[in-house]
Amino acid sequence: MRLFSALLLSLIGVAIAAPAGSKKNVYLATCTTRGPECSIPILCSSLDNTSPSDTAAAETFSAVIYYNGPAKSRSSPTDVGTVSSPSRPWEGATRRASLDIAGAFEGKIDADAAALSKSQIAGSAKLGKEELVCFKDGEATFKFGEGLLALRSVNCRADYWCGSISV
Repeated sequence: MRLFSALLLSLIGVAIAAPAGSKKNVYLATCTTRGPECSIPILCSSLDNTSPSDTAAAETFSAVIYYNGPAKSRSSPTDVGTVSSPSRPWEGATRRASLDIAGAFEGKIDADAAALSKSQIAGSAKLGKEELVCFKDGEATFKFGEGLLALRSVNCRADYWCGSISV
């Protein structure tokens, strides 16, 4: 019984430590960015308060957002790769993206993963040669600039989070 309890406690410790200590963090996200009609953010309303004219200028796409280490709320991602534009569901298909810094990404989210609760295992992925496990998210959000001068605002909601299995 003691051996079982010790094993169980060590597994719980690994499960808790893995997300916090993942070397690579990948978010499978649905993102919205302003189109060319809104290239000067100071003249545009925020994405949270879109008017009908702003909505026409918005573009929605599926993206892989990569952080080499823990994601920080005020830091830009290490790399971002577009998977599809317009956005498509992650569930039930293999999605691929090429990231400039991190390399090739391939993710497989289970067909029924949309019905999962937050933090439940939803699928698997591979970034370069590194294996990742993916969990349901739906809550984490990111905002960063796009383009040479970062004039275009990009807002993303993470549908899934994938962490490295080698902690």
